[in-house]
Formats: sequence, C-alpha cells, structure tokens
Amino acid sequence: MVVPAIIGLILLVVIVYVALKILKNVVVAFVLIGLIFIASFLIFGSLPDLKTIPLIGQFIPKFPSTTGGVIAVIKNVFYRIDILATSRDSQNNLMVTVANTGKLDVSNFRISVDGETVNIINTPSDPLKSGEATVFQTDWNKGFSKILVQTNQANATFSKV
Repeated sequence: MVVPAIIGLILLVVIVYVALKILKNVVVAFVLIGLIFIASFLIFGSLPDLKTIPLIGQFIPKFPSTTGGVIAVIKNVFYRIDILATSRDSQNNLMVTVANTGKLDVSNFRISVDGETVNIINTPSDPLKSGEATVFQTDWNKGFSKILVQTNQANATFSKV
C-alpha cells in the first residue's frame, strides 16, 4: 500500500512540475508579444495589423490601428451617452431620455433635431453622473428623423426607423 502511494506522489510532483514549466513559458510568450505591441506602437505610432497573420489572422477581431482609434476606444469607455427613448409631452414637445453609460460625468448638453439646434425647456441635472438617466424636454413640436445629443465629452444619435 505504501509503494503505490509513493509512486502516485512522485507522478503528482512530476505533473505539477511540468505544468508549472508550461505555464511559465505561456506567460513569458504573452509578455514578449505584449512588448512587441508596445514597441510597435512607440516606434510606428500604431498597432500592427493582426489580420495579415497567415492562418490565424482571419479569426482575430479588428482592433483600432491608429493612435486616434485607440484613443477613441479608451474615451468611449470613460465618456459615453445613450439615447434610451423619445416621447411627447402634453404640448406635443419632443422629450428625449438620455443615460450616461460611461464611467465619468458628462456635462453641457446640446440637442439637435434634423440638423437644427433646439432649446431645452426643463433644467435636468448637469453634470450627469455615471449610471444616471435624465429626460430633456425640448421646444421641438414637429416630426423628426434624427436626434443628436452632444456634450463636451460624448455624442449620441437616435434615428427614427
């Protein structure tokens, strides 16, 4: 009974040792790949196009390859607004419900309907904190096809289908 336990223990130690060696090599490979991306970004100002890698390039999703694209992706995480709904009040004025889905506050709202700037009648909270929603009551009482809500940090568009 002791001999099989010792052999089992030795096999377990060998398996753990080999697994740790493999894990170390995988971690080193990811670190080296990351350093290549950082060096490429610092030298050329953009990330390499991963779609051009033979065999596996077709399975890699598209990443932004310019500095502006990378900044836009990062900015969209921190500053983002969404138009949740539109409705009409009792005087047939357009009401727009907007939510801050970013991580930071947004402020100084402006609303355009079909390319024309409209006035905001009510006084919603400004700045709009992360995770909050508010309703803007505008003086627009005609039909519309496109609404653009702008802040100093982000934009959102709503198109009527």
